[in-house]
Amino acid sequence: MKSKVLIPVDTARNSLTAEEYAVKLNWRMPLSVTLLNVLNTPRIQQRGISPDDQARIKEGMMKRAESVLAEAAEPFEKGQVEYDKLIKEGAPAAMICKVAEEGGYDMVIIPQSGFSELEEILGGSVVHNVLWKCSAPVLLVKHTKEQLEAQRSKLADR
Repeated sequence: MKSKVLIPVDTARNSLTAEEYAVKLNWRMPLSVTLLNVLNTPRIQQRGISPDDQARIKEGMMKRAESVLAEAAEPFEKGQVEYDKLIKEGAPAAMICKVAEEGGYDMVIIPQSGFSELEEILGGSVVHNVLWKCSAPVLLVKHTKEQLEAQRSKLADR
């Protein structure tokens, strides 16, 4: 029997660490993986953006999500790991927990945040919220030193 695993995939590709870990983990215990991207639509609502512009922004977000999920799926395809892709709209941490609970997932695999501890506390990172609020078991995958530096440089470049 395969373990049903949810992997949140972000557009910043911080999720690469969790994806790589899941492909390796599949060799030890067979997995059925769902790659989830959450469109953070609440951040564009009630900001004075016209409905037409909101629709165009959502369309762009959807195209980006599809592209990122296709990229994230490549190692699972190569590793012959059973997977599917899912796109949802909402607040990312809450939606990840909701999908995990309602979907009956055995585990959520999520990478550590690219933020420092202080930035996580002040900014309320998605990872921090999922760890504390999700009722499904959460496996936190640590970045290597190189991965963490690469992630921090991406954040600094933005």
